[in-house]
Amino acid sequence: MSGIQSLLLVLESAEKERDVARTALEAARQSHESARQQAQSLHDWRMDYQRRWQAQFRQSGGVEIVRCYQDFMQRLGDAESDQGRRVGHAQQQEARARALLIERERRVAAVSQLIDRRQVELMQKQARQEQKATDEMAARTVRLQQSQGASSTGLATGAI
Repeated sequence: MSGIQSLLLVLESAEKERDVARTALEAARQSHESARQQAQSLHDWRMDYQRRWQAQFRQSGGVEIVRCYQDFMQRLGDAESDQGRRVGHAQQQEARARALLIERERRVAAVSQLIDRRQVELMQKQARQEQKATDEMAARTVRLQQSQGASSTGLATGAI
């Protein structure tokens, strides 16, 4: 039974590791989603800003204002690119966390299957031992009956 108990400890440890991996995956998923939403907001804001200023330039616009606009649009583009890299990084972290969770779930499943197999083996061993004990008891009973039958037959023949 000690073997199964140690496997149960291994299973408990594997389940804890799996739960930690599940929590890490959820955190990575939220981080990825947050970064993605932030990138989308930045992109939308940049497009809206560009539309508004292009309409303004159609009416009037000095060279200095155009340069400021272009410089600001460049910085917005850089910010959008940086956020895109953050999204990619968050996506990679989520993928790694998902792979780790899958690995942990497989380990839990493998240990669970091993415990199940060991329990079946233990029950089969106990069943064999019980059958052996029953067979030995039956054999003793038969021998006892035979010896009692022989001694009663011997008494009957000796009396004649």
